[in-house]
Amino acid sequence: MNEEIFIYGGGITGLFLAYHHIKKGNFVTLFEEKSNLGGVIGTRREKEGLVELAANGILLTDDIKSMLNDIGLSPVFPKKASKRRYFWINQRLSQFPISIFSGTKLLYSIFLKKLKFDSSLNFESWSSGMFGSSVTKNIIEPALGGIYGTRLSELQAETIFSQWNGNGKSTIFQEIKKNKKKTYGTVSFPNGMGDLVCHLADYLSPRIQIKTGVSLSNIDEIQNLNGTVRICTSLKKLLPLLEPLLRKNEVPNLLTISTITRFGETKLTKKPCFGVLFGKNEGIQALGVLCNSDIFEGRVATNLHSETWIYPKLDGGENRDLLKSIVEKDRATITGKQEEAKAFYQTTWEGVFPAYDKKLYLFNETLNRLETDWKSKGKDIKFYGNYRKGIGLRSIFESTMSE
Repeated sequence: MNEEIFIYGGGITGLFLAYHHIKKGNFVTLFEEKSNLGGVIGTRREKEGLVELAANGILLTDDIKSMLNDIGLSPVFPKKASKRRYFWINQRLSQFPISIFSGTKLLYSIFLKKLKFDSSLNFESWSSGMFGSSVTKNIIEPALGGIYGTRLSELQAETIFSQWNGNGKSTIFQEIKKNKKKTYGTVSFPNGMGDLVCHLADYLSPRIQIKTGVSLSNIDEIQNLNGTVRICTSLKKLLPLLEPLLRKNEVPNLLTISTITRFGETKLTKKPCFGVLFGKNEGIQALGVLCNSDIFEGRVATNLHSETWIYPKLDGGENRDLLKSIVEKDRATITGKQEEAKAFYQTTWEGVFPAYDKKLYLFNETLNRLETDWKSKGKDIKFYGNYRKGIGLRSIFESTMSE
């Protein structure tokens, strides 16, 4: 039986959710506060090349392939050379920054050691016990820091791996295998990630009702909604609405992240690569850098190279000149020389991304209780977003697909 679905929030989460309901034959009304759709996902075309406003790609699966076929969008696959990835450890670039002994211990932890979370430990402390300090510092710290926009000390294992059973009965390998789906690597699109938003919006527009200039104002308004309601607004917009229902320790922390896309005449590394991840206390303020023109074709104008540097909130806030000087200092530390950039483009997202820490874990438990309580009262209201079951676009797509 076809349902009528009301979706609040026209960011990428709301668009994905609307797409899945259309495929099921449901009737969808999408409400968005702004006049445009897509949220933080978007691409600007500057004279030097493409500038991504947030994500630079999406992990391709069979389900995402099917969606792309439906909306008439062909993916751009990465260059082979982009398989090379570097870590900046001990003041040098390395593709495998741990010893053979530490590598053996890592394999043991993945395949044989039972996975057990400890809610009293932050990710850094938990990981040191699980994998050892060398693996934590030199691989996990830079890898997860680049993805989650902060350091391990600000993260929580059971929040990041919320789909895994961490009660000590299975191994990491068993949990990966249980949840594993075939993937084809990270892809982008001819005109960047903005293509995904535009094609999704064009596909949905004749098939659903889209009402812009609409926002939710308080928790009572949410609780009085009738029908099948899905809240897909950002966590930053959601928190003020839910504040009356939250205890202090359940209010999640929000992160501020800045990206600087830099165009120059020389490459960051001698060999093409996907990018570089930076460990803590390594003399680099960035969490990571993506070598855009090494990853995908069509990212830059002739004879230029493009990099996107990712920074947590820094003292000085959004000061463009400060961020520019920090990028150049970080870059010079790696290359050993100064080079004048041809252009800088900065994007700062204030409080848009959640910190995957203990507070977020407790917050999601509260949302689960709210959803269950509302269901017992005959109200079908659920929450979706990058704070629920994963921060990546693939995770968001799959969480909305499970409706």
